[in-house]
Amino acid sequence: MCMGILVCGLNGSGKSTLGRALAERLGFHFIDNEDLFFSKADPRYMFAAPRSHKEAEELLAREVKSYQRFVFAAVKGDYGDNIMPLYQFAVLMTAPRELRLQRVKSRSFERFGDRMRPGGDLYAPEKAFFDMVASRTEGYVEEWAQSLRCPTLRVNGADPVNENVKRILNRMREACPAAVLPCRALEG
Repeated sequence: MCMGILVCGLNGSGKSTLGRALAERLGFHFIDNEDLFFSKADPRYMFAAPRSHKEAEELLAREVKSYQRFVFAAVKGDYGDNIMPLYQFAVLMTAPRELRLQRVKSRSFERFGDRMRPGGDLYAPEKAFFDMVASRTEGYVEEWAQSLRCPTLRVNGADPVNENVKRILNRMREACPAAVLPCRALEG
């Protein structure tokens, strides 16, 4: 049986970090939408030559078919009509705007250093990305999340990851059949 867990939220909300931790705890395969959109073929700039949304949908469908049980981290989980029914549970990540923006900028600086500062070769694309991230509101994801037909839990990305994993597992115990969860995930 295929079981997908969607972890969605705005950039910098903590969805990839939480998604990885949740997948590890459950023994599920972790998929990050960043890996679907960016081949990372250019070692100097991993975000060069982005794939189309359709290409990302096709890659996701292949991964889901290969792994069956997965945790998918994405801003929104809108990856086609064949994927939506596979989400058995969703997590909506929120975090204060300033924390999200700080996380995004810190992550970029860790990856690219001075290249993203004024005068650097990545200043323009990174500034455009930061501007896009800053322009998004919580409603951008929340409105889309209303289309989900699975149990959804809102968690605060400012809270410790291990606490959020526990909250999610507790809610999944209530909302999802125990048969779909590995025994070790149901413990404590």
